[in-house]
Amino acid sequence: MYHIIVNPIAGKGRTLDKLPLLTRLFDAHNLTHEVIVTQHIMDAYDKAKDICISGSDGIVGIGGDGTIQEIVAGMAAAYAGPVATPLGIFPGGSGNDFVMTLAGGKAQALARYKKKNAEASAAEFFGAIKTYSQEGTITTVDLIDVNGMAYLNIGNIGLDARVVRNAITYKQRFGRYAYVAAVYKSIAQHANMPLFIDVDGKVYEGNYTLVAVCNGQYYGGGLHLAPQAQLNSGKIMLCLVEALSRPKTMVIFPSLMVGKHHKLKAVSFHECEKVSITLKSGTECLSLDGNLHEIKSTSGQVTSQAEGIGDYALENDDKNESIFSSYNLHSANKGVLHFKILPKWLKIFQ
Repeated sequence: MYHIIVNPIAGKGRTLDKLPLLTRLFDAHNLTHEVIVTQHIMDAYDKAKDICISGSDGIVGIGGDGTIQEIVAGMAAAYAGPVATPLGIFPGGSGNDFVMTLAGGKAQALARYKKKNAEASAAEFFGAIKTYSQEGTITTVDLIDVNGMAYLNIGNIGLDARVVRNAITYKQRFGRYAYVAAVYKSIAQHANMPLFIDVDGKVYEGNYTLVAVCNGQYYGGGLHLAPQAQLNSGKIMLCLVEALSRPKTMVIFPSLMVGKHHKLKAVSFHECEKVSITLKSGTECLSLDGNLHEIKSTSGQVTSQAEGIGDYALENDDKNESIFSSYNLHSANKGVLHFKILPKWLKIFQ
């Protein structure tokens, strides 16, 4: 049996419009399936973990990058080694950045999943599942683990993670452009981070504007942050941006938009297998594919937080409910994030 996990509020609710396009194809080809509609933050994590433990022919995720990150983390948590259950990603969020790398580029992903051709997109996506069911053909990709939580695309702290946090107020209004709309607010709040960074044993110490630990290439609704990142290289692509003044931070995002950020003196890339980041003081947000986690260097604990551009953020804010979940990243030391590559860890229908 296949299991379809759908987030009903991702992409302004468009996921529920996409769901019948897939279920009709499953029915037409006599592939048994169960639909699971998520109800709250980290529900996709719990459901995916339980499904993997119970057994499944494959999981299909319908939602944004945040939903898919929850599913992947749950799947990885169910296995001691590489994930045996394959995953299909039918994007339905605001940004859908991971599939841009998976499809071979932003233009290719937009063409494949364009809104005006939803039925054809569903048929093409389902074709990969059908091919797997008949021939066993599948794509294998790496994951990155940070303190016991797996993710597919990009983990980041600093200015860009603050942009994700601020994008909450703009998400419904601007959709996939919420990230860009939040940039200006985040620049006004800008403060550099004092960090101790260990990259495969080489130490970097100083003040940084942002740090991104990349498996995929795109984030923020199509910004091409790490063009050299590969999904099956067995390597992390680390992007470091050294301390910038508030006026100079205004250069980063325009440079990203036109793909010229790598020419900036403050920007460097490092290929590696492990990265440890120690936050010396204060509080920062870690964004994992758009899902936020709060890092407090004084508490010895990294607390999961649901107020990012992740799909349940606005619902919780509108109700003035607690935006903290009970899912905490394990931290052996105070304010320390340990990233490591998990090579060839996940099978994906493509």
